[in-house]
Amino acid sequence: MTIKVESLPPVRRHTFHFLEKAKESHAIYLSTEIDATAIMARKATFKQASMNISYVSFFLYTISRAIEAYPEVNCSVQGRQYPKRWQFSSIDGKITFDTRAKGERIVTSSVLQALNQKSLTAIQDEINQIKSASFEKGEQFKSIRRLQQLPTWLGRMIYNKIMKNPETWQQTQGSFTVTSLGHVPINSFFPMTSNTTCFGIGAIRRCPVVMEDDIVIRPMLTLSMSFDHRAIDGALAADFLHHIKHMIEDLGEETWPEDQKIQATT
Repeated sequence: MTIKVESLPPVRRHTFHFLEKAKESHAIYLSTEIDATAIMARKATFKQASMNISYVSFFLYTISRAIEAYPEVNCSVQGRQYPKRWQFSSIDGKITFDTRAKGERIVTSSVLQALNQKSLTAIQDEINQIKSASFEKGEQFKSIRRLQQLPTWLGRMIYNKIMKNPETWQQTQGSFTVTSLGHVPINSFFPMTSNTTCFGIGAIRRCPVVMEDDIVIRPMLTLSMSFDHRAIDGALAADFLHHIKHMIEDLGEETWPEDQKIQATT
């Protein structure tokens, strides 16, 4: 038997630093089942107008507006000996991407700012720009590339310095994180995060559901949420997640800025 022992590849160093920091969070995990009928119908309506909107964009749009109703969650608790709470005014969302770099499959992330002020198509346009960017040359990944090039000890020191400053923390971490494994049949997962709230989107699957006295088949997805118990408590977190569930299930009743364009093209 041959065992190859080597240093951690540089392209994985940014994840290593992130996970070291994420361990400081005291995470609690919640999940809820969401009827995806409305979001699937709205996605199909956009597609008829040649606008391909991802499910992740719908969740970024919805969660940012749910934070407007629950501004207490738009915060972060940092520090051990002298803990402080940072309360943010801007609602920024971090999204993760599956990326290839130097032969390795890695996760990268990007923060979309002021999401509650952006339309659904504007959010999707930003995501498309990030996804089409080259990891080796894209401006969006410059800071990650720099971090990867540093020795582990120096990268850790710089990363921790960034995370101790409220402004640079918000720029790199955002208000919340959304990550998805819905491209494969993964029903639910609970991601690690340095944010106060982080959401994992599972795959949509057809399930028997009791509605009044009948059993019907509905498209369902599991939305998981990790939350930092240092920052918020369970009752607030549960109310917040429940609010998001109902907003997603009521998307058919939403008045969308894009509806006029959709009507003109259908």
